[in-house]
Amino acid sequence: MSIRAFGAGVKSSTGEYLQVPLLMNFMFGVIDVTSKINCPLCGNDSVQKRDGSEVYNLSCPSCGEFQITRDCLDDLPAERKLHPHLMKVSAFIRSRNINHEPVATLFICDPNGYPEGYSIQQIIDLFPSISDRKWKVLSNLQGLSTYFGHAVLLETKDYPVFYPEVNQEQPCIMMMKMLVEEGLVTGDAKIPTHLTVTAKGVSQIEAHASATAPVAPATLVIEPPTPVAQPSKLEGLHPRVLEVAQSLYQDGHFRSAVLDTYVALDNDVQRKSCLATTGKPLMDSAFSKNSPVLKLSDAPDAQLGAMLLFSGGAMGVRNVLAHDQRANPSEQEALELLYFASTLFRRLDLAVNVNAEQLMGQISQLTFALTGNESSTDSAKLKAFLAPSREFVDGELHRVCFRKILEIIRSGYFNDQNAGIGLLLEWNAPIFDHITYDDHINLICSIYKAAGYSYPSRAAQSLIREGFTPMITSLKLFQERLLSSDEVFHELLEKIWWKEAFFKLIAYYADLEFMVTFLNKVVDKEIVLGRIYLETLSDKLNRAGREGLEDLTDKIYKMNEELNR
Repeated sequence: MSIRAFGAGVKSSTGEYLQVPLLMNFMFGVIDVTSKINCPLCGNDSVQKRDGSEVYNLSCPSCGEFQITRDCLDDLPAERKLHPHLMKVSAFIRSRNINHEPVATLFICDPNGYPEGYSIQQIIDLFPSISDRKWKVLSNLQGLSTYFGHAVLLETKDYPVFYPEVNQEQPCIMMMKMLVEEGLVTGDAKIPTHLTVTAKGVSQIEAHASATAPVAPATLVIEPPTPVAQPSKLEGLHPRVLEVAQSLYQDGHFRSAVLDTYVALDNDVQRKSCLATTGKPLMDSAFSKNSPVLKLSDAPDAQLGAMLLFSGGAMGVRNVLAHDQRANPSEQEALELLYFASTLFRRLDLAVNVNAEQLMGQISQLTFALTGNESSTDSAKLKAFLAPSREFVDGELHRVCFRKILEIIRSGYFNDQNAGIGLLLEWNAPIFDHITYDDHINLICSIYKAAGYSYPSRAAQSLIREGFTPMITSLKLFQERLLSSDEVFHELLEKIWWKEAFFKLIAYYADLEFMVTFLNKVVDKEIVLGRIYLETLSDKLNRAGREGLEDLTDKIYKMNEELNR
């Protein structure tokens, strides 16, 4: 049998993978090579480690840690039929990481008994139903919690935690809504957000685990077993269908369940396409073969097929039920129509708004003078694109808009800074629903920095005095991050740059809860301030004379006195 080196294993001439001690790599002088690549599952930046074998180790901030064979990494880009389903694989990997299961190895073909080896297709085929996903997501959130009551931060990179079928925000939000409505978690159903597993959620996880745990053969069952509930006929449907139709269908209102679902589909197509029409005209325009607004394929015939499917749903289902009171689908007919609607919703998730895509490209190419003398021109240049951008629901477009505004705020001139903050406040609503965790942190750092210059931004100072009221979520995330460790505190302080101004601003204007936590961490030396910083903080606290901070102000003063002896 001929074999070739395979790191943690070898591949035989029959295609079988056999275990070989890792010591062989050391004996033959194999050296680890680390490089950055795009994750083959989600596309995010990831770190790849190679040790000369045919299994690579990947670390992705979204998917987590996993292994992938060289064949799989090389061949996956060509397996186009798998691409729409790779988020399912990402969810599978992330869940294993969260729950401390062994690291999985991905194969393009059958793993032939390789330990913890899985083919991509195998994972896709075993993707759980909606009800099973709910428990897996709840288990993930519990696994991410470091203590009972922990508000877990979740952002764009955490999509896989929610077991979505596609790499998009909406399925994650739908899962959040389901968990919140059932009282299993608390928090806002949006990205980014903080979610906390409730006492009910913890007990439900434990009950579910007990129900699915294997029973020992010797166990004597005295009470008759509780009948196991049959799986819902609606399991596996798109979350939007479940949101609209589940209760109606289960209560026997089959006509309303179907009609409301197709009306919701019409509304969602209208919202994503930004077209004012409804019904068949909407679907024909949105998915047009020659000039689509929502593009599903570059192939004209495939795009035409999509248009006919959506138009058929509008004419053959929505219109019939809306205008013919005699049309009353049976339970089975309603179920089949809901499954068809689910297919259409999934295709809508994958559709790209070509106008939003074009607008995003144009905004990305904008350049600004940022000299302080052309702030009105720079602001007007970007503002011309912000109004049409509001009309789209595309999160990536809103993030591009935000980062261009932040570019203006980061100018070294107060006129530019004032103009950028003005744009942000004018256009705040859609932006703050879609920006990432890092965007929130960078925004608050930039505003504190703008307020600290010799010629400070009045708009930045006004925001700080008013407690960042329009962007309170960003402030809370910043404060939480700032106080997370001594290292992070000093890292963010360097970003703010104007340390003395920062200590003055928080001494006078930061909320009391934050100041109490911060000053206690300084007193307990969880955050260590050097002599100059401690002296500055003590001086500003004494000058501010904040009610409720008297004891802590005195403790900081004494710490400063001892340090200067």
